[in-house]
Amino acid sequence: MPTPQNENARVGDQDAELGATSLEDPLHVARGQIERNTNDASPERPSLISNPGDGRDGILEESPTRQQYNEETGESTKSSILDKLPYWITERLTIRDVKILFRAALAAWASFLFVVIHPILKSFGTEAFMGMLCLFINPASVMVPIYILTASTILIGILLAWAWGTLTFLAALSCRDDEVYNATYAAILQAASQSSHPSLYVQRQIFNGELLQTPVTAVIFVMCNIFIYFMARLRAAFPKFILVYIFGLIVIDVYITTGPLSNSFQGLLPLVFVKPLTSSIAIGLVLSLVVFPESCSYATLVTLSKSLGHACEILKITRSMLQEGGINKRIPVQEINVLKRKIIEAQTLAKQQFTFIEIEPSIGQWSGGDIKHLQEGFQDLFVNGIVLLNFHLLRQEYRSKVQRNAPKDPAVSYPYSFSLNNHKPRKDPYRRNSEAQTLASTAIYEFLKPEPESGKLEQAAFDEMGNLSQDLLDHDAVITSMKIIDSANNRKWFTSPKKSNMDVIVEQHTQALDKLKNQRERFQLRIVDSMIDPASHFFDAEGKFIHSSDGCVKILGLVVGMNYRHRIMAFTASLVNLLEHLIQLESEKSKVKFWMPVALKSLFSVAISPEPVYDDNALEKTQKIFEKKEGKLKGQKEKKGRKEKSTAQRTRGKSAKTYNNRYQQQRPRNKIVRALTSLYHWVTNSDGAFAARVVIATLILTIPGATKPGARFCYDNRAIWAVITAQLSLAQFMGDFVFSVAMRFLGTLIGGVVGLGAWYIGAGSGPGNSYGIMAILVPCVIIGMAFRIWAPQEWMIPTLMGVATLMLVLGDSWETNYLPGLLYQAPGYGVFYHRLLLVLVGFGVAILVQVFPCPPSATRNASKSLAVVSSHITSFYADTVSDFLTKPEGAEYRAACGIRNERLTQLLTEIDALVPRIKMVKFEPSSSPFTCSILLEIETCLSRILESLSTIAFVLPRLTGTYKRILEAQTYFVETETVASIIAALTALEETLRGGQPLSDVLPVPLLQNLRKITMPPNGIGAHEFSRDILKDDDVSLHCIPSFLVALMAVASLYSRIDSLVITVKEAVGEKYHVEGLLSISPEPIRSGHDIVLSHQV
Repeated sequence: MPTPQNENARVGDQDAELGATSLEDPLHVARGQIERNTNDASPERPSLISNPGDGRDGILEESPTRQQYNEETGESTKSSILDKLPYWITERLTIRDVKILFRAALAAWASFLFVVIHPILKSFGTEAFMGMLCLFINPASVMVPIYILTASTILIGILLAWAWGTLTFLAALSCRDDEVYNATYAAILQAASQSSHPSLYVQRQIFNGELLQTPVTAVIFVMCNIFIYFMARLRAAFPKFILVYIFGLIVIDVYITTGPLSNSFQGLLPLVFVKPLTSSIAIGLVLSLVVFPESCSYATLVTLSKSLGHACEILKITRSMLQEGGINKRIPVQEINVLKRKIIEAQTLAKQQFTFIEIEPSIGQWSGGDIKHLQEGFQDLFVNGIVLLNFHLLRQEYRSKVQRNAPKDPAVSYPYSFSLNNHKPRKDPYRRNSEAQTLASTAIYEFLKPEPESGKLEQAAFDEMGNLSQDLLDHDAVITSMKIIDSANNRKWFTSPKKSNMDVIVEQHTQALDKLKNQRERFQLRIVDSMIDPASHFFDAEGKFIHSSDGCVKILGLVVGMNYRHRIMAFTASLVNLLEHLIQLESEKSKVKFWMPVALKSLFSVAISPEPVYDDNALEKTQKIFEKKEGKLKGQKEKKGRKEKSTAQRTRGKSAKTYNNRYQQQRPRNKIVRALTSLYHWVTNSDGAFAARVVIATLILTIPGATKPGARFCYDNRAIWAVITAQLSLAQFMGDFVFSVAMRFLGTLIGGVVGLGAWYIGAGSGPGNSYGIMAILVPCVIIGMAFRIWAPQEWMIPTLMGVATLMLVLGDSWETNYLPGLLYQAPGYGVFYHRLLLVLVGFGVAILVQVFPCPPSATRNASKSLAVVSSHITSFYADTVSDFLTKPEGAEYRAACGIRNERLTQLLTEIDALVPRIKMVKFEPSSSPFTCSILLEIETCLSRILESLSTIAFVLPRLTGTYKRILEAQTYFVETETVASIIAALTALEETLRGGQPLSDVLPVPLLQNLRKITMPPNGIGAHEFSRDILKDDDVSLHCIPSFLVALMAVASLYSRIDSLVITVKEAVGEKYHVEGLLSISPEPIRSGHDIVLSHQV
């Protein structure tokens, strides 16, 4: 990545590094936080179907409703006309998004010309309208490489099914009894000679099942269902290949429904689907290249420019929180969560675009490689931005617990002194769950409440910090970055400025950079003094700390202030580095050029990546990915140990320590037994059960059509659509299935009504007019495409079902009059009626197969998945404590960091993948104690616990031995009792999540009581060593006060969040093993010596 050569130009390296690693591991931690504090819609994932790619971004300055920033005041303004509309509509009302919508809608509209142009209709056949559905599934709104990749998956599905179907047909005909066939066929021909339409008569008898033979039917059914089984398993294991599954089933269903009835080899049977599908793909590709074409470079820069608008929002919220009186100001939790979701959406989209940016030629000021190098800078900026936003949320979390106390049960009577020694639990059979823990936590929170005098001093310190940071949190640098990107992106061949003008522009941008650096340096020099000034009477003339007579004092607002300082410095350091890089690109590359692609290796990396998406099996994926990753890391470790014999013993010791919580030695089993066991689990796991259901549903709906009594009925009513409906409605879990069926039925009704209106408006009472049909189709296609490429993920299913019903009503009605054949349906209402019946039949069979004999529970899957995550969090905690105690150094420490980063990344990815699975729980009926809201609360608690653990894991290595002893003394973090309590609590929660059994009344909680046992070791840092200079010193190798304060808050949040998790689970499952009269915690804090107690209340 090209960066400035001058080391001094890269300001704040220590703060940037500490901010990016000590608080949360980069982007992966940030990504895991978005859905855990809000119940808003799920963020979009890079799926070949669900994410319309560059159709989801726009230019910030063009939007009349998107939040904008006044360069004079920095205030945001919004249009008041469309404020009440959903954000996914208001944010898409830009010139660029309208162009993309026009291109995608034009492609879909043009594909329906296959139906109304008679020569094409005769060539394509009865399914000519399928092209429009294909362009709704894969709209022409995405970047060209993504469109080609998605189209390739469609073609792969078609070709696989076509090849397998052809082999099936050949195998089936080889089993046919030719004597019986010849005799039957001769009889049909003889009877046809007496008919007025011999050819139609023969065709009618064939599709009535007169030529059916059991061996032929059996071969076709067996081979086709084998293909369907493995396609279903592919779809369950690799959700990004869902288009292979969908179009493979559509093509193979033609063979399984028509093949047994045919009288001869039909190698070109799927052409009825292949022709319109491939033609529509070609139309979409041509229009993507001709109508408002966009390169990957252009789309990526638009996304990056838009994401900088979110950086302005981060600065605005932080500036508001730090204004006068900000410590008591309402924290906009909902606004922060919405902003985080938008940041993650933009970064997810940018990551997808960066994948393809180097494989496409482009014309512009910067090459694809130059833009690719911006990825790291933007990632660092928004990682630190989300870290800053998370701290606002953490303040709100502690404010609700500490300042307002824990929730109290009005039915419980206890003294306000919070002395719980004499409290006896009620013998009421309806005893409140976690009553003792709640009372104990209330006492702890009451102790942590600041005294009135301390609160005033803390308010003054907080206000001083806010006043000093106002200039630093100005948005000028962000606006400058946006201008540089937009200028480079919109510059054309003949619009390059002169050298003199370019120098002036670069100088203006450099001044903005210098201003930011000066403000940052001023903030860094004065912030500590500003925070300590309100409490200056605690320091003598030399800046040394003066202890009070009781040997303890709460340093007012220090933890909050130092944490804000830490995060603000890290965020602004990232902004400085990004702006430096942009100015360097602007000054070095000012001419528009044609850039050739520099890499092709990333073309298929998105499709084959193991990242989970919405339709993933969360439990199976969680277990499989962890096993695969751990096995890979273990193999790498063993290989390294063989190569480096000189350090083999140390490596083995570290390896044993690192993995002692993840590997369990099992007795060796016979290979045959292992093979049989593996085969059994492979067949009976959730993927196998889903594939079996798809096969059973296929058999139920296709067997009647392969018998003489039912052949004519199934063929005349086009039963293939019922088969397709049932196959695509099935899901791996009941919640997904209920949602799928409900949305598909809704889409069918809406699409049918719109289709009827379009038919009767465009055709009237006659056979239809091509001009009228195509004219009325314009608004239908535009509205449908707007929902497809703009609306949230959950709207995709009803949109596609509505479009499918619309095209069936219009297409079949048209073909009834212009493509006469064996089938006849009344145009308009008659077609919709048959379509609705087929959908209902497909839904009925799907419900039958999904529910019996045992419905796959999404609740059970989600709770077990959370149990798996809880187990790995416990393992991560154990290894973090081990690193704290063993103090690894050198190569051993770097190896441990690499393994920790891998594990943390995987954990955060898996937790993030569980959110959509859990949200589907609300759609299924269940007797489980875990409801959707409870599971979301548990997931939120686990993600926050992991956030605290990641902070601890990255901060602890930066602490010296002295500060580690202080942290241990103030928190008991590595005491045997504390470690055993945390592991015992998390293990008990894991088993409860797996089985749903009540938790024990007596558990080693609340853990937060450890913060009340504050004893400074005699050889630690006392008051005489604590000074202003230590607080201002940024040499983290000698004085680690900033890291220490971050670690202290992280440990406090870890204890509090585990306590919250226990209460949440107890509220769901209840308690057992009640013990009455058990002494609760000691309410008085233990203090000795002249200690410095750093308040962790925020």
